[in-house]
Amino acid sequence: MWNALSCRSQTKSVFSIGLFSNKMFLIAVTLSVVGQLLVVYFPPLQSIFQTEALTLWDMFTLTLLTSSVWVISEIKKLLERLLEQRGR
Repeated sequence: MWNALSCRSQTKSVFSIGLFSNKMFLIAVTLSVVGQLLVVYFPPLQSIFQTEALTLWDMFTLTLLTSSVWVISEIKKLLERLLEQRGR
């Protein structure tokens, strides 16, 4: 989901676009996250997908690691914008 958030624009930051500007995208991301949480924490789906509940620490670690894609992408976009302004 972090990569999807990052890919909304090749050059603009998600903050300049607006985090809530695309309602359908926001709904899709929200439903995807809810689906993933259901597979991990809802017992009937746990047995179907053979998953186990994650601890709060596990969720924190996974969120930190996976959000690095978005953070690195935002830094890359910032650096590219700064280099473009400098070249003018």
